[in-house]
Amino acid sequence: MSSYDLSSLPPADAVVALRSFPRRYRSALRPLDDDESVDELAQRLGPDGQSAVELVVDAVRTWALQREALHQIRLAATPLLHAAVVDPAHRTWDASVHESLADALDQVDDHASELADEAARFSANDWTRRGTIAGSGTAGALDVVRAAVRVGRDNLVAAERALDAQRRH
Repeated sequence: MSSYDLSSLPPADAVVALRSFPRRYRSALRPLDDDESVDELAQRLGPDGQSAVELVVDAVRTWALQREALHQIRLAATPLLHAAVVDPAHRTWDASVHESLADALDQVDDHASELADEAARFSANDWTRRGTIAGSGTAGALDVVRAAVRVGRDNLVAAERALDAQRRH
């Protein structure tokens, strides 16, 4: 569980954070373009049991769910949201990760931008809209955007840790 407090993060700052992730991920995980070993190291399991690439792809997959959730919250009268949108305990992926680090970082570019674009479509009044979480409770648009920033930040920190552990190994 992240100790990063996002409870006071306003929507505009969340959009800025989402737009910053492509640069931040590339800077942290691919600092040397000529480092051929980085792709191999990024595939190896880190101290938390996941590889850097798996963590990047987890963020991308989660952002895809969250973008769709924001879209539904903004447009649907009674949106129904998957629990994984705000709860990491519900995030399990059937498909294994086969992407290279470069491909995963390209996906970060696309999905972080698409999610930020969707969030930017909300007017001040839209941020109060809510959706029903399948199984229990509700989540508001701002809850979803804050969860997106959290997964982006947490997975970036964990991916850096995984890659650093392999570089030292």
